[in-house]
Amino acid sequence: MLARPEWTAFPPALAARPRPQLRPDLLSLLRLWLRRSADRRALAGLDARDLRDIGMTRADAQHEAAKPFWRS
Repeated sequence: MLARPEWTAFPPALAARPRPQLRPDLLSLLRLWLRRSADRRALAGLDARDLRDIGMTRADAQHEAAKPFWRS
């Protein structure tokens, strides 16, 4: 059986490498998806009074909340 090295940190060669940067458009897309997901979870949690205030029915809210995060 081979002994595994015990590292407490990354080797210097790996630690010195710059981290890859996400492209700004990809980062914006990820933020949009996260915002949609959070908004749809919040919408699903609204009661009838709150839905009435924003002009939606329970069916409208359920339909919107059921959409995947990548759909607008």
